[in-house]
Amino acid sequence: MKIYKVITVSSVLLALTGCAKMPPVTSERLGQFTAASSFNVRNLDYEKGSNTVSFTKGKSCYEVNPRTMTYVSGPKNNLMQRAMDDAIRNGQKNGIDGDLIVNARIERTTEFKKASFFLNPDKRFECVTVEGDLVRITK
Repeated sequence: MKIYKVITVSSVLLALTGCAKMPPVTSERLGQFTAASSFNVRNLDYEKGSNTVSFTKGKSCYEVNPRTMTYVSGPKNNLMQRAMDDAIRNGQKNGIDGDLIVNARIERTTEFKKASFFLNPDKRFECVTVEGDLVRITK
């Protein structure tokens, strides 16, 4: 009878402590920028490239464990800066002449990728996406 009580109490304590987990604390640098503004900048003259399409998009993600929300892999610091650099590089690869993104939109999203095997859980990624018009400043 005593062993039954010990097992019961141990099981209850294990169940309570296993369920009483606090979510992980997040502390991450999102990026460093040469220039940034949420207002219209006065006297900023820029031109879109000779191409009519100047829209570009970039993304930076890291993987987290879907059950515990702990970091698994990928770049964890400077996510916004990495996404901005990726957007500029993508635009330049597509032939857009520019090095400044205007009318920028920055989003933080969660994305999932299906596992290759049906018993494995889906992979979860925390991402920062930057999109906008890639332009060149005129002198």
